[in-house]
Amino acid sequence: MTARAGARLLALPPSAIVDRPAATLEDVDRTLEPDAVWVLGPSREPQTFAAARRAFDASAFHPPLETGDATIHRQAIDGHEVAVAQSARAIRASPDAVASALADGVAALVCDGIATATRPTALETTLEGADALAAALPTGQVTTVLTGGEPAGYDELWHLEADTGAIRGVDHDPAIACEPAGDDCVSVRVQGTGPAEGYGSDHSIALLELAADGAAGVDTYDVTDFGLESVSGIGPKTAERLADRSVTTRAELLETSVERLAELPNVGRDRARKMHHHATVLETGEPRRVTDESLPGENWSTPPLCVDIETDGLSPTIIWQIGVYDPATDEYRAFVERDDPSDPASVLEAFCDWLLGVHPDRALLTWNGWRFDYRHLDAFVAKHVPYYLEEWDSIPKLDLYLWAVRDENAILPGRTNKLEAVATALGYEDAGTGLDGAQTAAAYQRFMRTGEPLEWDRHEAYCEDDCRALWHVYERLRDAPRASTVADSAAGADSNSNSSRAPSSASRSGETSSRDDAGDASVADSEQTGLGDF
Repeated sequence: MTARAGARLLALPPSAIVDRPAATLEDVDRTLEPDAVWVLGPSREPQTFAAARRAFDASAFHPPLETGDATIHRQAIDGHEVAVAQSARAIRASPDAVASALADGVAALVCDGIATATRPTALETTLEGADALAAALPTGQVTTVLTGGEPAGYDELWHLEADTGAIRGVDHDPAIACEPAGDDCVSVRVQGTGPAEGYGSDHSIALLELAADGAAGVDTYDVTDFGLESVSGIGPKTAERLADRSVTTRAELLETSVERLAELPNVGRDRARKMHHHATVLETGEPRRVTDESLPGENWSTPPLCVDIETDGLSPTIIWQIGVYDPATDEYRAFVERDDPSDPASVLEAFCDWLLGVHPDRALLTWNGWRFDYRHLDAFVAKHVPYYLEEWDSIPKLDLYLWAVRDENAILPGRTNKLEAVATALGYEDAGTGLDGAQTAAAYQRFMRTGEPLEWDRHEAYCEDDCRALWHVYERLRDAPRASTVADSAAGADSNSNSSRAPSSASRSGETSSRDDAGDASVADSEQTGLGDF
């Protein structure tokens, strides 16, 4: 799970701000608590910049608006400083000013004009602005450049010839080993902060966690995860109709009766109640069980074992770590392949020896395990330790994500249904490893190629975090009120024409949502779940 220890820089494309209600941006501010706000370029957007300055408590900057001597300047971000360049042209024109701005511990260079360009006929990718960077940046060290010209998640280390900017090489795993190529080389770690589809209609925003060396951990959101549109069943059209009735926040939505909401076009009473239920969960941070279905394993005498696996990718060749947390004893056990990454059987064998020998009657619990953990464990057990397959198949395998989200038994307070987001919303404090699943996979890939060891304790702590966070969510859902209990209270509230705050069968089911208001109540239930949810 991703740590929240460094300075927070929020990168907003203009398309995420324009025509967005002020209340939505204020909700972004309250939820993400950025230390600074960067309105991305490349063009000048004075109106959207003004909107950001009004909505956020933190200082905001928009490089394309900087003129004159301020084309290169420093920006303070909660104890960190970055150098901000108006454009690649400004870097070319003032390389000495860039070098001066980067001196004395400045974490990174911010410039939207740095981007990659692919030439299909030549089958090569180049770095725009490479000559400017080579002229301005120091040799023999790595300088981080943050750019909205590349999508959030882009992270590559470019090595440039100091005199010409010619590309000497590209390292695709800088998060694992970020080292300069030599004293005669300019090494630039380019990290993207922009939306996946450029500067068009995309509403994605990025929250960067700046480290002392300028490298940034990045979480992405959709701006519709905030404000009224974060509520299940409310898309742009319904949000506009509510705004016409002076309802622009979730609190105001909850003060509006179900009867009045039901009068809106294509809403109806059922959908109005669902809006209230989800808005209540988001406002209070408390989950709601919307059916009387028991949690998986809730009534069993012994709780299930919480399991999480780490692999070398989404199509793995090895399961190199299996973590197991036992809620009954508050003990955690890790099975890790540290010696021979070419042997995918040893971890599985050790895990099965322990599970079948010590806990043959215990069930397993995962978060979205049927789409990843169980799927790969099934395949790897069958292939590498087939003598345990029959016993493995007999073990009860439970999936809390399936119960809560896909089976719509609960409404969760996270802005997405990723385990990290849900657990954090429910008060879980992680160990601050600063890792995510992609980083652990990349780290093990590097170990497989080079033999360079991982920070094993750190990677084990990351896996343990996921197991303990899973049980934290389980306990909070176990203690949440059942549908029948809340429904009785809601019935009394409805009889007095007050706004209903009881949950129904609605459930937010993922990051990617259908928000087309052309339909009726089905819109509230049309949200789809993608691979990014776990």
